[in-house]
Amino acid sequence: MHRHIKYPIYPQTKLFDRIALKIGALPVIFCPVCGNIAPVIAIKENLRESCLCVRCKSSNRQRQLAYVLCKSVATLTKKRMRCLRDFVSDTDLVVYNTECIRTIHNNLSRMKNYICSEYFGPQYKSGEVVNGMLNEDLMDLSFDDASIDIVLSSDVLEHVPQPYDAHREIWRVLKPNGRHIFTVPFYQTEFLDETRAVRDENGELRLIKEPQYHDDPLRPEGALVYTIFSLQMLVEMEKIGFRTNLYHLYKPRYGILGSNAIVFEAVKI
Repeated sequence: MHRHIKYPIYPQTKLFDRIALKIGALPVIFCPVCGNIAPVIAIKENLRESCLCVRCKSSNRQRQLAYVLCKSVATLTKKRMRCLRDFVSDTDLVVYNTECIRTIHNNLSRMKNYICSEYFGPQYKSGEVVNGMLNEDLMDLSFDDASIDIVLSSDVLEHVPQPYDAHREIWRVLKPNGRHIFTVPFYQTEFLDETRAVRDENGELRLIKEPQYHDDPLRPEGALVYTIFSLQMLVEMEKIGFRTNLYHLYKPRYGILGSNAIVFEAVKI
């Protein structure tokens, strides 16, 4: 009966993953980011953040996001979409990406209704242009209500001091039936979020646990992790007004490996 239990999701290293780790490469995949059939290299123990497509340099996590984005948009447009190349050439949807770098941005930047931003700190207001890029605080977005079809964020919300304020803002700017497709660090065996740091009413940082940082090309010191999420997130998002789908993926032919390939699709209802 244990194999029928869906949560908690106990990590398992599959035989295919062990072979890929030993070889350090996959001979061929179909990349849902660039749409090419290509090898995957640089496969490391952290499967989620490695497994680079030789064509577009997308990581496993980026391919996960692209895969769910294409499937989600296909349900909206009733068109077949296998990769971001199909998406870019065959949609008029307004897409907001919460980053202006990396391979997903590079592919989507050719869209006519594409918006992207970075966050440069509290000294700047949302909507300002800093170093040629739009600055947006996810807790206080500058966009109009119901103005965006798709919001994308890839391991961003854990770096926001009040992540559910950000989810409320994303809900506000999404059109009815719009989608926020995102990844976050997610405990697959826990039920409550882990708060690692907070900001008080004066904006002062208070650490609750040992500080944890993720790589950030815009910040040499990295980006501080405030929250690691769990099932509590799905409950909180329902209160906001989202119907949130959790996709636990395993698709080696798309270069999606490992036991923690989890992508969320939050639909505004």
